[in-house]
Amino acid sequence: MGLRPGGWLLTALFMMPVIAAPAQSTAQRAEIETFRDSLAAVNDSVSLLAAEKHLIAHASRELRDSAMAHLRLGFLALRLGDVAGHKHYEDAASEFQWAVDLQSRWPYGWFGLGLAELGVGDSPMPLIRGLQNALGRDALTRSATDFARSADVDPAFVRGLVELSNTALRQRINVRLNVALDALRHAAATPAGHNPEVLLARARIEREVGSADSALAAADELVALRPDDAAALLEQSRARFRLGRRDGGDPWYRGLAIADPATVALYRSDVQFILPDSTLRAFDAAADPARVTLLRRFWNLRDRDELHLPGERLVEHYRRLEYARRTYRVASTHRHYDIIERYRPPTVDYDDRGVVYIRQGAPDDRASLELPGVPFNESWVYHRPGGDLLFHFVAQEGVTDFRLVESALDVVGYANAVRLENSGDLQGTELPLPARIGARQVRISSDSASKLRQRASDAALSQLAEQIVRSRQNLSPIYQRMLASGRGSASGLEAEERDIGRRSIRIGTSTDSWPLRYSTALPVAAQVLAIGGDSTTSIVQVAYAVPVDAIAAAHADSTSSLRIRASILGTDGSIAATADTSVGPVGGLAIDPARERIGVIALPVMSGHYTVRVGFELGRAGAVSTRDTIDVSSGRDTTLALSDVALGARSVPVWGKGRRGDTVWINPGAQFRIAEPLELYFEVNGVPRGASYRYEVKVTHPGAKSLLSPLLRLFGKGSYDFRAATTQRGTGSTDVVHFGIDLSNHNPGKYLLQVTVSSGGHERTSRRQEFVLMR
Repeated sequence: MGLRPGGWLLTALFMMPVIAAPAQSTAQRAEIETFRDSLAAVNDSVSLLAAEKHLIAHASRELRDSAMAHLRLGFLALRLGDVAGHKHYEDAASEFQWAVDLQSRWPYGWFGLGLAELGVGDSPMPLIRGLQNALGRDALTRSATDFARSADVDPAFVRGLVELSNTALRQRINVRLNVALDALRHAAATPAGHNPEVLLARARIEREVGSADSALAAADELVALRPDDAAALLEQSRARFRLGRRDGGDPWYRGLAIADPATVALYRSDVQFILPDSTLRAFDAAADPARVTLLRRFWNLRDRDELHLPGERLVEHYRRLEYARRTYRVASTHRHYDIIERYRPPTVDYDDRGVVYIRQGAPDDRASLELPGVPFNESWVYHRPGGDLLFHFVAQEGVTDFRLVESALDVVGYANAVRLENSGDLQGTELPLPARIGARQVRISSDSASKLRQRASDAALSQLAEQIVRSRQNLSPIYQRMLASGRGSASGLEAEERDIGRRSIRIGTSTDSWPLRYSTALPVAAQVLAIGGDSTTSIVQVAYAVPVDAIAAAHADSTSSLRIRASILGTDGSIAATADTSVGPVGGLAIDPARERIGVIALPVMSGHYTVRVGFELGRAGAVSTRDTIDVSSGRDTTLALSDVALGARSVPVWGKGRRGDTVWINPGAQFRIAEPLELYFEVNGVPRGASYRYEVKVTHPGAKSLLSPLLRLFGKGSYDFRAATTQRGTGSTDVVHFGIDLSNHNPGKYLLQVTVSSGGHERTSRRQEFVLMR
């Protein structure tokens, strides 16, 4: 007849020796681990309760003073807590405390007490929970203390070291990292110091406290022991990233490829604040190889998109994570949201400043207002070519939990901010005269008194709002305009400022960026033109001109190399071409060595639609273009297509090569002398052999349509328009148009050149190019 459920557990309990000993032997430790393993297999609370009842009866009759008996009861109660409910954790704590009182030098008593404290947890009442945190009596602190004691009484006790480290890493307040680190370093001289679990714990703790070299040493030893351990490879990569090393990417991807579910969760926690929602969903659904492909493509694209070296963006991400953990980690996971707090993060590891920092990096500037009774607040600005991003954070519930709000005026609360926006008053309202004339007091009705109090409140609110705006005036011109707008006329500007904040929250919490930054701007002129190529590829040509005057401003000398970086990306995010090259004073052509350094770089691509970004760096100065779109055509096109239009002059010796080997003159600065002809070049593709097509070239001055045009012509000032048109037969491949334009009878100023090509009466395409004429 078989045993009833759990009967084997009772049998195991009574077969174990229970003779008390003055010191915990190796056999006793093995016995406890065997007992714990047997408990882990039981999910039936009835069996566990029956086993507890029999063990209590046996211990109370014969072994009341047996530490081993109380350890068994403690671990049994812990399992009951996991299966049956919270109150059993308190029973476990009592049993472990008894075991500690009997044998204070046994590590398992302290270890079990730490586990029990984690199970008991903190008070469900916010007030008491807050007091526990303030006094260092929260569950994580209590358990960390107990785990530390287990490692203290036995430095070779692996489980205590590991749980101490894990608990310290989970703590948000009263963090015991130094306690864990001391214990781990003390254990280094024992056999436990080379245990893989202890090495992993030490690598994590060393990195967390900033000892990146020691963290890497522990991780390297661990990887040598377990080369196919995903958690070990992840920790090795984190340590390398902490040291700013790009070679951390290799173990990072290798670990991801073999990660078990627990380690995949660690990877996910590292990237969840940077991945777009769609990419995060794809990550969750992907298998091992697909996850690696997905994230490798994600990070490579970010490197190339903002002109960084391969692997740099991943290093920067981990640097931001580490900074956010130290600076913006929230103390409590219990969050309540107000109507003005429009962003809801996926987790509560960091406050909203941390989320923005992880995605956008350090702000270009910050501002805050500190006044009694005013919530802690900050505003950040990021200068971006497409418009500045402004973020406003308010900490209503504590100094470690800043939330995103739409407007700086939301510091005064949503209702008050709406009152201000409706009134448009950012300046203090004057109060009426005191209600006392001479020695005689004037009686005021209750309605009048209420109005007086309301006006006083409005005045104080307006004064506070003005102080808030004044504290932010260096962040953005919008605040300077608000201050200058005068009483009663700022409501439109307040709505505009709120729109900027709303847009910034949307962009800042759903995208990421890491633009190249330079202390000095480099005044470089550049043009990106899709022109030329051969039978298989097309060419994107980058022409540039850097004034030599800028070299001194960049703290460089005449022998300094100009670094040029470029990336061409497909609309699907694919990388079409990249460049990272340095051009010296000899390699780069020069109009006048004392005046300008100029040149051209070429990047081969296939025909298609792309985005291009180019960066230039000279000494401490630099410049990065916005991301521009280009259409690249080729001789294989079957529909009418027009290349970019190149304008140059022979006095500016910058040239590329056209599709037939023609010299293409390019003036990067697009500034020309009136007396010198312009060299025009473009290519037409997609016209069948023998079919006719027509091109028209038109130059227009902005003043050509003004009322003064007839008068200017009357006095011989010349026409503001130039037109040239012709009809040709297609060659079936690329047709090249190259001729000079004489504008010597035109006036200085800005002009627009437009090339239009049509074929078959239906197809039509055009390109434009702006330029400037000078004396």
